[in-house]
Amino acid sequence: MKFTACATGHTGNKSLEAYCAIEGNADTDICKVNTAAVTRDAATRAVAQQGVDAAGRAQSTADQALARQDGVFCETRTLNRTDTGSCSAGYTLVGCAQSRYTTRSGGPTVMREMDDTHCRFATRVLEIKARCCMVGAAAAPKEPVPETPRGRQSTPARTS
Repeated sequence: MKFTACATGHTGNKSLEAYCAIEGNADTDICKVNTAAVTRDAATRAVAQQGVDAAGRAQSTADQALARQDGVFCETRTLNRTDTGSCSAGYTLVGCAQSRYTTRSGGPTVMREMDDTHCRFATRVLEIKARCCMVGAAAAPKEPVPETPRGRQSTPARTS
C-alpha cells in the first residue's frame, strides 16, 4: 500500500523537501523516513571525513619520518671463511649473523663478541652477513672486501 502511494506520486509535483516543509505533512511516514535517511547520510559523511583526516595525519607523519631517514645509509657485507665480521670505514655494525654453514665445517657456531666495529664468532664460519649503517650526507667510500678462495683450504705442514 505504501509502495503504491510513493509510485503514484504521493508528494504531487513537489520535491520531498518541499512536501515535508508543509506544516501538516511533517509527521507523515515518508517525511520521517527521509529525515532518518538524511541523518544517517550526515553521520556517514562525518565518519568518512574523520577517516580522511586520520589518513592525512598518518601521511604527514610518514613524510616526516622519510625526511629524517634520508641521511641513513646501510650496507650488508658478506664475508666468507672467517670468524670476524666488520664494516667499511665510517659505518657502524648494527647486526651480524652466520648465514651459511654445513655440518662438515662444524655447523652453527656461537657469537663470542659484538660491538660497534666488529663481531667475532667462536670458530671460523663459511659465511657471515654483517649489517652496517652510517648517518651522514653521503655514504663513505666502501673499502673492498678481500676475496677468499673457494674450495679446499690448504693446511700448513706439521713439523715434528
